[in-house]
Amino acid sequence: MNRRRASIGMLALSALWSFAPGCVSSHSRARQESAQRWNRVRAQFKVKLASDHLSAGHIEDAATELATAAQLDPANPELLTLQARVCLARGELLRAERLLEDVQAEGEPRGEVEYLLGIIQEQRLRWPSALEHYVRAADANPQEVAYVVAIVQVMLQLGQTEEALALLESREPQFGWTGAYHAALAECREQLGDWAGAASAWRKVADSHNDPEIRERLATALYHAGDGSEAIRHLEELLDEADPQPQAALRLALADCLLEADQPAAAHEHLSLILREDPRNAAALQLVARVFAQQGQFLRAHQTAERALQLSHDDVRSLELAATLALRAGNRERALALAERLARIAPGSDNPIAGGILTQLSVATPAAD
Repeated sequence: MNRRRASIGMLALSALWSFAPGCVSSHSRARQESAQRWNRVRAQFKVKLASDHLSAGHIEDAATELATAAQLDPANPELLTLQARVCLARGELLRAERLLEDVQAEGEPRGEVEYLLGIIQEQRLRWPSALEHYVRAADANPQEVAYVVAIVQVMLQLGQTEEALALLESREPQFGWTGAYHAALAECREQLGDWAGAASAWRKVADSHNDPEIRERLATALYHAGDGSEAIRHLEELLDEADPQPQAALRLALADCLLEADQPAAAHEHLSLILREDPRNAAALQLVARVFAQQGQFLRAHQTAERALQLSHDDVRSLELAATLALRAGNRERALALAERLARIAPGSDNPIAGGILTQLSVATPAAD
């Protein structure tokens, strides 16, 4: 009986030892798999942080998070694309290109890859090649408005404005609700000289994006479209919110609008601020000359226009203004000389200012050189 009990005990012990390695191996694999899962979770979190840093412009912080993610989960499919974006932000175009080629070799979805390759070619000023990549990106992911906008931007660079506008109009049902679509549309309208259409498009962007740059584009479009009252409102708001020394272009546009609204004194205040910083600003001097003319001070207006002409030489607008004001100030000899000069620099075309002055002074227009 004791012998039998001992035999049973030995069998049980043998069985225990025979199964123990398998149990140890199973537990080890479970721990490894659990660690790998945890590393993948941590890596994805790092990838998300890196993406957020990139969006905020914190390039080196993004690079640090990506390096950690690569250690935790080297096979993460988002790593190479984000690393390429970091390289692009650093200006490392060749390295970014190589990373994107690696992504292509792995057969990853190519929409974003083609888009980034397009950015690389655009930064190299290889516009036709950039266009090819952007078109392939849009073909791969037709739902991404950024790819269509990129196509439009390159077409504008290539002078294909009508084609760019046609492309946008064909995509309006799909993207017409987005600000990016209307911003691209506004730029097309600007290049075509359709300032009213540009203002309408910029207004739709500004309604959803309280961005000073967008509001400035809207104000500029309104200014060129001749909608002075609304342009004045937007420009004044922008200047109130701007730094103590805002862009001179804003004040110039506002001064011009104020002149058109018959407010020369208000225009002069803004122009004085520009000239205080830059006494050689020819555009500001031209507007000051117009201020004096509106106030009936034609001698001062003529003198100021001559100062602007000295800075801008054969600029047609400066010549037209100086010639007109010379005549209004009673300096017929100077008006004649400027009108003749104006006629000479535009051979083959009739300048109405030059023609009017020469006719009034009963002098024939000189033949073109």
